[in-house]
This record gives sequence, structure tokens and C-alpha cells, in this order.
Amino acid sequence: MVKVVLADDENKIILLMRKLIDWDKLGYEIVGTANDGLRALEIVQELQPQLLITDIRMPGCDGIDLIRRAKQVQPRLHCIVISGYRQFEYAQNAIKYGVEDYLLKPLKQEELEGILLRLKAKLGEEAAVELELQQSGERRQEQMLAALRRAADRRQPFMDAAQAEELFGLRLDGNQCFAALVKPDMTDSRMYPDGYRLLMQHTLEIVRREVQGVTGRYAAAVQREGVAVVLSVPSYQPVEIRRCFTKIRKEIEKQRDLFREIRSTVCLGSRRTCPEQLADSLREALWLCRDRLCRPQPWRDAESEPPAYAVRFQLDAARKKRIQEAGEYLDRDRLQQEIEDSCHELLQQEPLNGQMIEDWFRQVLAAAVYGMQQNGPVAEELAGRMEEQFWRCGSPQDILHLLRDDILKQAGQLLEEQSRREARPILEAKRYMQQHYQEALRLEDVSSAVGFNATYFSALFKKETGQNFMDYLTELRINKSKELLCRDALSVQDVAERVGYRDLKYFSRLFKKNTGVSPSDYKKLYR
Repeated sequence: MVKVVLADDENKIILLMRKLIDWDKLGYEIVGTANDGLRALEIVQELQPQLLITDIRMPGCDGIDLIRRAKQVQPRLHCIVISGYRQFEYAQNAIKYGVEDYLLKPLKQEELEGILLRLKAKLGEEAAVELELQQSGERRQEQMLAALRRAADRRQPFMDAAQAEELFGLRLDGNQCFAALVKPDMTDSRMYPDGYRLLMQHTLEIVRREVQGVTGRYAAAVQREGVAVVLSVPSYQPVEIRRCFTKIRKEIEKQRDLFREIRSTVCLGSRRTCPEQLADSLREALWLCRDRLCRPQPWRDAESEPPAYAVRFQLDAARKKRIQEAGEYLDRDRLQQEIEDSCHELLQQEPLNGQMIEDWFRQVLAAAVYGMQQNGPVAEELAGRMEEQFWRCGSPQDILHLLRDDILKQAGQLLEEQSRREARPILEAKRYMQQHYQEALRLEDVSSAVGFNATYFSALFKKETGQNFMDYLTELRINKSKELLCRDALSVQDVAERVGYRDLKYFSRLFKKNTGVSPSDYKKLYR
């Protein structure tokens, strides 16, 4: 059994949690309860539970401090937070400290049960039969929606009803069917990836719970664009469907208690009479989802506003070339200016839609990456990561910041790598000069030793050291001669020869020029 401690300053909440679900059936045992953070910490120290469910605000010490301190005494402790507040900073701190999930008041049985089932699997114990069945069905839904997305991207028909039922267990025959996207947008989602992940998981759970009341024939899964849904209904009832998705949207927006600003958008594809046309319905929903970037509305329906697929954006050829050149030269100031100017031009387009914003995003990214690749390999995951982050943006400004910040960061990393590459042969050259300064060294000798053309090496040496080759060699030899002149046994002639000068007068003149005194006077001063 998994040992659980419940902590909340309201006894009625603890009592509700006790009665809400059958803890024994799920493999959990409530070993202690507390009404303040300090008492909860004592129980954790004493009983060493595997799970702590705590209110985010409590007397004694709050839920965040409790989690932090409890994990110090029980490093393997898993935590779930409860909140009835609009406390974004608390929630983000909780996520930072590694909470498993969160619950909003009023508590719901299915939400708490779903979290406990997921946690049970994570703890590595035998999964409950309910979880196995649930996960099996969820995997088939994920696979179906992934296949539908591929068909939509390729503009190909989806499978027929018999194939869908055989492969994914979803009956679509003899009904009307359509695809939809439920998209929550959260402020600062890029800064809080764990928070966004939890929000998407809760959105999926809300969608499944509410859609189940309309039809048992559905599939839902988290995709990078949002929660994708396919519904099959005997007859389409507009009022019932709108009521269902409106409730979904409102339930999502209740998560503001933890995630500050949330805006949710429901995008419906047009209704179809055969499953083969579902890819077209999903493609419509995706277009509307992109278009929320320009027209943020809670409800979008392809039946009343067909997508304007033909209206696209093409980056100006001259602008594309300038972005490529700025990327090639790793000129971050110029890159930033070109990206911002091109964004300004984009936003002046009439009419403007979300697909055009994605076109601009992809083309600017491709141009910048192409230019930067001339300096070395660009991180392979950059484009894929930015593609995923694109769908976490809720406005053109968010996308501008994503594009600008990530491209400039990549350019900075390439500059650092370039600097390290250029510094490496200079270090080798300095080491070679340290070993051979007594010889008649020439620029060509040293550049050849490190494998560079003499002209390029000379420019690189000056860039990295701030001195030309001969000045550096002279300084090296004079410094070595200072050390030798302090030795009584060596004459000035001996020192000159040991540091590579055969002409005593030339050595004396150089030494005085660099130190202000002659070699013989220096020897007298430091004997």
C-alpha cells in the first residue's frame, strides 16, 4: 500500500478527500492528517509516506515550504497541491519543487482518482486493472488522432469506418462526425513548460469527461496544437454541442487560479457524413486554431467561417537574403532588426490570418538557420523545438519573441564556438613560440606549425591577442631575457643569444625600448 498524508487547514476538505474515493481499492492508505504545515512535516518525518497531498496555503508553514522541507527528510516523497486561490506564483513554485499534479477546489472525484491512478503506475507497482484498461484505450485514441493528423497534413482521405473500428476500436459508421481542437493559451507558457504540460493534461481530462456526456463514440488526445477531438454523433445537435464545449472552455479557464491568465479557444471542423472526410474537418480546425493569433475568439466553427486556405504569406526575396547574410555573419543586432522589421511588414498585411503568421515564422526561421549553418552545425533540435513552441504562443508578439530570442541565442552559441575554435590554434601557436623562441622564428614557421595560411594566421593572431606576431615574439623574448639577466653567471651577450638574438646591439636597443633601461643597467639593478 502507498502511504498518504493529507494536509489542509479545513477539516471538511480532509473529510471530503477521505470519502471522495475508495483509497484501499486503489492501493493507498491514509496514515495521517494535519491542519497546519508544521504538523504535516512532523508526520512526514515520523511515518515516511510516499505521497503528500497538501493545500497550497496553510498556517504554520505554507504548502510550498512544506513540500521543500518534507522532501529534505523524505527525498522520494511525491506531492500533489490543492488550491482554491488565484495564486500563480505559489503554483509555479510548487511545480518547480517537483509536484506530481495539482487539484482545484471544489475537488472532483474523477480528477483525484485519475491523478492517483497515474501516480500508482509511476511508483512502479502493479497497475490497477482500471488503469490498464484506461491507458490501453487512451493509447488507441492517441494513435488514431496521430494518423488523422498525418492524413490532414498530406491532404489525403482518412480511413473508412471498418478500418477505424478494427484499428482503433471507434465506431464511426452511420453517424455524423467531425474533428475539433480545444486550445488553452497560458501567459508565459514558454517560461513554465511543466505548468503548461499539467494544464494540457487537465484539459484532456476535462474534454473526456464532458464529451462523454454527449456521445460514447469519441477519441481525444493531447497534440502540440492542443487537445484534438473526434466525435461521432447520430445527429448533430448544435445547442447540445455548443453547451458541451462551452462548459469545457469554462472548466479550463478555472485553472486561472494557478496559471494567472488563461484563454481557451474551441475550433470545430465542419460536419462530415463519412470517416474518410475527417482529415478535411481536422485541417479546418487547425486553420481556425492558427487564426486565433489574429482573431482571439472563444468559439470558431468552420461551418460558419470557412478557412481561407488560398491567402498565404511569402517572405520578400531581398528580406530573405538579408536574414541569411545576417545569420551567416552571426550579426545578432542585424538579425534582430531584420526579424522585427519583417514582423512589422507582416502585420501590415490585409487581410491577415494565422496561417500567414505561421508561413512568416517558418520562412524567417529557415532563412536564419540556413545562414547560421555556414558557420557550423546548428543545433539539430532547434527547428523542432521552435515548431512545438510556436503552438504555445497566443499572439503575433509571442511568436516574434520566440523567433527573435531563440535565433539570437543560437547565433550567440555559434559565436562562442567560433571564438573557441579560433582561440585554439592561437594557444597552440603561443605554446610553440614558448618552446622555440630561442630560434630564428618567422611568422611562416609558426603558422605552418599550427596548420594555417600565414596571412590568415597573422590576422587571427592580431584579433585574438591584440598584438601582431613580431610584437608578441619580442615581448616574449624580452621577458625571458629579464629572468636570465638576474643570474650572475650569464653575460648580456649570453642572454641575447639564449633568447634568439645574435646581434648584441640590436638586442640592447630592443631591450631599452621595451624596459626603459639597457640590459647591463637592468642586470646591475636586479643582481
